Amino acid sequence: MRLPTLLRLSGTAAAACTALTVVVGCGADTATETDPDIYGTAVPIGDGSGRAYVLQDADGNPTAVGLRLTADALDGLSDSLEVFDLELPADGPDTAIDHVTVDWNPHGHEPAMLFDEPHFDMHFYMADAAAVKAIDPGMPDYLALGTNYPAPQYIPQGYVPAGPPELAIVPKMGMHWVDSTQSLVPGEYDFTQILINGTWDGRWTFIEPMMAIDWMRTKTPVQEDLELPQAYQQSGYYPTTYSVSFDEGSGEYIVELGGLTMREAT
Repeated sequence: MRLPTLLRLSGTAAAACTALTVVVGCGADTATETDPDIYGTAVPIGDGSGRAYVLQDADGNPTAVGLRLTADALDGLSDSLEVFDLELPADGPDTAIDHVTVDWNPHGHEPAMLFDEPHFDMHFYMADAAAVKAIDPGMPDYLALGTNYPAPQYIPQGYVPAGPPELAIVPKMGMHWVDSTQSLVPGEYDFTQILINGTWDGRWTFIEPMMAIDWMRTKTPVQEDLELPQAYQQSGYYPTTYSVSFDEGSGEYIVELGGLTMREAT
C-alpha cells in the first residue's frame, strides 16, 4: 500500500466493529510443503528469492495460499520501489486468489510517522493481473471506479476506507481499506505488521499484509483470524486466517492465508 494519508478513525466507527485477535501461531502445513508441485517459480528478491505456494488436503482441496521469502531476500534490496510478481503453481488447485505480488518500499511511504519504515507490501489479488495493472489515474472514470464500493455485505467486516478517495485509491492497486478498530494515529502508531483490504469497481479485490523489515528480522510469529465479509460475489476457496512465521529448517519467512473454505456466490 502506498497511501499519502489515512483518516483518523472515529470512536463511533471503531466501537461498531470487532477487534482482531492476535496470537502466536505457525506457518505452512509441513505435511505437504515439501511437494514441489505446490510451488510457483522462485523469483530473485534482494540477495535471495521468493516463491508462492498453494497447499491442499488429501482430497485435492486447497487449504492455504502463501509465499516464502528466503532470509537473504531481506538483504541487498534496491534503493528504489520494486514490485515482484510471484507465480502461483500452474498445476495447483484453484483458489479465490488470482496472483501474488511483493512490493518493496525502501523508504516506506506516506503518511509520515505511520508507514515510513522500509517494508514489504504483499498483495494477494482476487482480480486479474491485467485488470489490476490497468488501474491508472489517467482513466477518465478513475475516481468513480475507485469509489464504486461493493455492497456492505461483500466487504470484510469492520473495514473502512483508508482515507479520502483521491488519496486512498492507489494506481495499479485500487481503493485501500483499514480495520476501524486499530488506532492509526501518526506519532502514536508503532508499525510492525498490519493487514489491509482493497476494492475496485464494486469488487473486493485484494488482501494485503504489510510488514516492516526490522520487524520481520525479529522472527515474531503471528496468527490472526481474518475479518470476513458476510457474503461473497464469486464462488471460490477464500482464506479465514493469516499467519507469519519463520521456518528455521529452510531459513524462510512464511506469509500465509490459511483455512481456505469454499464460499458460494450470493
